[in-house]
Amino acid sequence: MAEQAPRLSVPPEGIRAGALTLRLPVVDDVDALLPAFSDPELREAGNLPAFGRDELAASLGELPALAKAGRLLPLAAIEATSGDVIGAGILHHLDVERKIVEIGYFVLPAARGRGIATSIARALAEHAFSLGVDRVAAYVNVGNSASERVLERAGFTREGVVRSMPKPDGRRIDKTLFSLLPGE
Repeated sequence: MAEQAPRLSVPPEGIRAGALTLRLPVVDDVDALLPAFSDPELREAGNLPAFGRDELAASLGELPALAKAGRLLPLAAIEATSGDVIGAGILHHLDVERKIVEIGYFVLPAARGRGIATSIARALAEHAFSLGVDRVAAYVNVGNSASERVLERAGFTREGVVRSMPKPDGRRIDKTLFSLLPGE
């Protein structure tokens, strides 16, 4: 029997990651997520588009088609005790033939310093493996040592610098590639 190709999906209840749940974002999450899309520093580090509230809300309707195509599956990171949105995790650029997916993540400033980004990165990778992915990649802007430490703590291996990677605004920059394989 042929092995089924991986596809981007998430259970209706989301993905549990310690004191976090990663779930599909809803309209009620937009105001909490908006600072990440309006803060130039966070946008630069997270490779996020410069969305305003209306654009971010409108993009929610596009998510099912983007996930089905393997392009993008963003998940809001919800703190279990408070129910607050404290960041996000993203599975994106699924290569079905090679069974590789990329991850991204961000933590809003008020929630930083508690290991949340590490939990998000690891949970995204484990979820990707459960979907049939054989390699999880993460690209970090060269010089973003905080994000490099996140990936190292999550068990990823630093592979080297990949030159001239695209950004949402059309610029190209160098990035450090990290990867995680099943069982690592």
